[in-house]
Amino acid sequence: MFTYLRSLFSNDLLVELSESKISIKVFSSDIKFEEEPYIAVENTKKGEIVKAIGTEAKRETTTNITITNPFKHTRSFVADFMLAEKILQHGIYQIHKSRIRPAPRIIMHQLEKVEGGLTSIEDRVLRELAAGSGAREVIIYLGGKINTSVESFDSVKSRVSAT
Repeated sequence: MFTYLRSLFSNDLLVELSESKISIKVFSSDIKFEEEPYIAVENTKKGEIVKAIGTEAKRETTTNITITNPFKHTRSFVADFMLAEKILQHGIYQIHKSRIRPAPRIIMHQLEKVEGGLTSIEDRVLRELAAGSGAREVIIYLGGKINTSVESFDSVKSRVSAT
């Protein structure tokens, strides 16, 4: 019931992930969030606190702040799951700008390191990232870029289901 109410305040989203850029786009709209996937985390006595995300994070220069790209790893795509989830949560909240936590339908599109497809672990990581960001439905898409102004969530979903 509550998920249904949250869905009324949510958009269908396309999340394109790469080591150099995170892009979150709303289907049938010009609304988008694009940012470099950097996150600045400050180590305090109370624990770790996220100080900045994106280009702002790269400007942080304090000694107790660590700047990380959670999507940069030599073997896998996601190096730090928790920080990657924080970046996606931030992007989704920037798009919705609502006090109500959104529950969007999300298409996760990994743009790099997909040669030969995804392993079941990589697939699960993408699903869990989206779910941790509040998604009520997640589709993993492998293929060319999706034009969000022409295609809809349901058209991409039917194309993915057919394969």
